[in-house]
Amino acid sequence: MRDYTALGLATRGYNRCSMRPAGRFLSDEQLVPTLLFILLVGFAVAVPAQNDTWWHLRSGLEMWRTKHLLTTEAFSYTAYGAPLGNHWWLSQILFYGAYALGGLKAVSAFAGGCALAAVALSYGLIRGTTGVRFALLPLLIFATEPSWVARPQVISMLLLALTARLIVADRVRWLPVLCVVWANAHALVVLGVAVAGVVAIEAIVWSREHVRRDVAIAILCAVAPTVSPLGVYYWPRVLATVSMSRALRLDEYRAPLQAADFSFWIVGALLAWVTWTQRRTLASRPRADRIALAASWVLAVAAATAARNIAFFAILALPAVSRLLHVPAARRVRPPRPAGWPAYVIVAGTIAFTTILVGLRWRDHGAAIGWTPMPPALVQAIRQCPDPIFNPMADGGPLMWAVPDRRVFIDSRMEAYPLALFRRSQRADVAGDYADLFRDYHIGCAMVATPSPMGERMAGDESMTKVYQDLSHAVYRRADFTVP
Repeated sequence: MRDYTALGLATRGYNRCSMRPAGRFLSDEQLVPTLLFILLVGFAVAVPAQNDTWWHLRSGLEMWRTKHLLTTEAFSYTAYGAPLGNHWWLSQILFYGAYALGGLKAVSAFAGGCALAAVALSYGLIRGTTGVRFALLPLLIFATEPSWVARPQVISMLLLALTARLIVADRVRWLPVLCVVWANAHALVVLGVAVAGVVAIEAIVWSREHVRRDVAIAILCAVAPTVSPLGVYYWPRVLATVSMSRALRLDEYRAPLQAADFSFWIVGALLAWVTWTQRRTLASRPRADRIALAASWVLAVAAATAARNIAFFAILALPAVSRLLHVPAARRVRPPRPAGWPAYVIVAGTIAFTTILVGLRWRDHGAAIGWTPMPPALVQAIRQCPDPIFNPMADGGPLMWAVPDRRVFIDSRMEAYPLALFRRSQRADVAGDYADLFRDYHIGCAMVATPSPMGERMAGDESMTKVYQDLSHAVYRRADFTVP
């Protein structure tokens, strides 16, 4: 029998394989996602820097310069030479490699490219009607946007999305290899190990023909981080770092209770609703759907205890929600309607708008998005200070990049310093209790945030002389300081 449907489509100028209008790039259904991804590309080439960005870059520079992995602390005078649990060395080399190729814009684009690829891979796993996909894509963007920063987290986002793709394609044998790479890029390899564990549990409960393979893969994934400079100490050191971060009450380890965390609660509510309504159909679902659902609940717990994990939760949970709701439709006879010329005008306008937006974000060398670690006047004031100098924890990274010939007091590497030193630094910065700290470390000069309790107290301290101030920082020097 002749295929009259296909013949009819052909006579109207449609391609049988792609069901796409011949000679047209867009259908009406593709317009909105296309516009959103154009905007995302613009955002990806201008993601912001953060204080951690700078010590990652400086570490990468050191490893490129010495041709050795960085395993001891090299940038402070308070912990110089101490063992360093550098579980991000691969990310640092990649970040500095991008910088060597194209400067700070290349670093921004590399980080943004990782985040964009993670979102694209996650979106590619979403199933359902056009309306469902339209609704979930903005939610995916909002949930991941806070993590679009030049930090190793963006590499973890990409690797988690790749993990999900491997599971859907039933190529789980690659998970241990992925975890080895992940462990040397970022400690959130723990999420990959957790997902591998979910795969094994699903096999024990449902897909029992895969039990031996998947349990072995889960064990290999758990062991994979030992293939790193930290070796068998990988997990103890990572757990100690998390414990220290929570003890210091770092903001990214808070519960997701702020207005900016609304996406977590929306995605969580969707996940709970779908789990309940589809609970009786789980046994008949494809294996990948059950794994995605269970892994989403594991990541929901992680996100509920630390807001930094919201992006990772969304990357898995939104595809899981869509796949549980999705009912495969009958073969579609009518092809997608081709987008008319107004759609192409809108696309061109969006590209122009995005180009202008990127230019605005990069004006003044990206100062508005954090790509100027310190203003030149502040750098000059610091260079005129005697060693050793005090700096708040958040400013350690920018200082070690902007003034590489000076050692810092402290920075935000939890792996580099003892908890007691972090607490003393916090007391000085937050409560202005700096007298004993300055005496013990013979500090004669201090960079402080303005406004801050420490800065306010120093302003009234007759032994301190202000030598510089701008809207964000001030530099004070002890009038009676002598080099010890």
